[in-house]
Amino acid sequence: MISHLHAIFPSDPTFIERELQRVGEEGLVRKMVVNQNAGDMVIDSKDYFGILHDMRRSDKVSSIEVLDKFEDLLKSKPTVTRLTKDDLAEASITEEEGIRDLLNIGFLVLSGMPGVYLISIPNVGSFLKLAFRTRKWVVNMLGKTKWKEMLEKVIHERWDANVKARWREFRGVTFEWVMMEVKGGGWCEPFGTPGGRGWKLTGKKE
Repeated sequence: MISHLHAIFPSDPTFIERELQRVGEEGLVRKMVVNQNAGDMVIDSKDYFGILHDMRRSDKVSSIEVLDKFEDLLKSKPTVTRLTKDDLAEASITEEEGIRDLLNIGFLVLSGMPGVYLISIPNVGSFLKLAFRTRKWVVNMLGKTKWKEMLEKVIHERWDANVKARWREFRGVTFEWVMMEVKGGGWCEPFGTPGGRGWKLTGKKE
């Protein structure tokens, strides 16, 4: 999640955008708009195209040629996060030959605008649901307190209170990962106290 990068460099968000633009133009990473409220994702281009190559062995596509055309199109537009029907048609990917396949396997998703598709990755929905659940756990925890804030060590203790159940529920997400998510995404912010670092809600809604 790009929110994690903002958690690492909270004082210079423009630095993150500049660097993502630079490495995107170099074809090193692929940025994807996955959720308007939760932020965007970025993936190493080698990993993205590796998943695309693995899909050649799937029975979910009617023609491997579609994947080849899609890969060539993405490499010619390394920084775009959405494609129009015209973009796809120029690459000989049409509704009848390709678009439906790419939607079915998850490399494209509907944008909400006619004739416009967001570039995506298969099974991203499961990851986003996991990010939402872990984030919601922290937000709800703080929301139940009088001042909407809590010491980090107390949050951590409650996270670890039933570690086996938590591991199954959140599929191995670490405490550090989710705290970076709520910080970088703007749901919570840290502050200093004599008893250690605390966290408070910012008021941002899901």
